Amino acid sequence: MHCGSSESDRRAITLLEVLLVLALLVILSAMTWPALDRPMANQRLRKAADQVRTAWTRARVEAMTTGQTFAFRCTIGENRFEIAAQAGPEAVDVPPADQAAPAAASRRHTLPEDVRFAGGQTLFDGRAAIFAQREGDAVPADGQLSEPILFYPDGTTSTATLILENRHQRQIEISLRGLTGVMTVGEPRAAEDGNAVQE
Repeated sequence: MHCGSSESDRRAITLLEVLLVLALLVILSAMTWPALDRPMANQRLRKAADQVRTAWTRARVEAMTTGQTFAFRCTIGENRFEIAAQAGPEAVDVPPADQAAPAAASRRHTLPEDVRFAGGQTLFDGRAAIFAQREGDAVPADGQLSEPILFYPDGTTSTATLILENRHQRQIEISLRGLTGVMTVGEPRAAEDGNAVQE
């Protein structure tokens, strides 16, 4: 009997040791997670910027292929954006209907959950002014669609800058040059470090 009691005591001590080790692991994880989460959040911010750059590239190619103007819009303060063909002035003559590729319908996309559009700026040329007049002069606020970034059939685009931000108040800037369509993505930085372009 004494032997059996000793064996059960040993089991109880082993269970207690396991529970203590698990508790220590939980505490250590809670302490180290913020240090590990920040680099991963920066990586998600870069990935989101690449996602926007890819969407811009596709819109530019589709505009040149179909002969239609395409518009990119994002929702300020959120992680949603859309691309759609626009009815309006074209930069070049539209090819005949039997030669033009079919235009894509409006496509909606989302960035990673912890990344949002924090602001941006679009410089309008004469062609873009016609779209702006049609839609009014209201400046977009949080939860509203941004001014359109336009992609024309001749390969030119709006000159624009967008700012993405994650929950750690880290930002990344994406720029688009209107004449050449060249797109650049900056490096993640603290929100207060750079001159973030706000709408």
